[in-house]
Amino acid sequence: MSKTTFQEFIEQEKAADSRGKSFDWEERKQYYLGQVDVLYKNVEDYLRDYIDSNDVTIETTRKVIDEEILGKYEVPVLNIHIYGKHAALNPVGTNVFCTPGRVDMVGCGETIKFFLVDKYEYRKRLFFAVSLTKEQKEQVERMEQEWISGKRDYAWTIITGPLDVRFIRLDEDSFLDAIQEVFGTRT
Repeated sequence: MSKTTFQEFIEQEKAADSRGKSFDWEERKQYYLGQVDVLYKNVEDYLRDYIDSNDVTIETTRKVIDEEILGKYEVPVLNIHIYGKHAALNPVGTNVFCTPGRVDMVGCGETIKFFLVDKYEYRKRLFFAVSLTKEQKEQVERMEQEWISGKRDYAWTIITGPLDVRFIRLDEDSFLDAIQEVFGTRT
């Protein structure tokens, strides 16, 4: 690495550090927790008929997650029980690469990942690369600035992968498919 390249690296890190200090992480955490509540309300609505008929039971427990920037904070975990089988909607955190949040649905050894993705650009690919090009880094920075300024509106989306990455908008049908998959009953 040449001295010029190293100096560019130093300048990028300095700029990233100053952006991180001006970013309101508490606001982001509160947004994430609010969106987790929205997700759980939607899931309860998707399962309402089955809950009312006692085929499905749900309960909320709490856990603590520890994020590098935000530290420790408590989040709700939504547990779903269907005739002896169990799945949990388990919050992962808000400091998730290129999105303001992730929740995993875990059950029977299978995991489905739900990400908050831009509502209007959910079909676009996120960057799942270890090292990003300069252009990709700039795009990520623009996305973060748009989120900070309130110019982005997010929706829960299932992202499959890693070999066959697909974005599936979360709705009743996609959720019911996902829960069958974590229970190992979807063909």
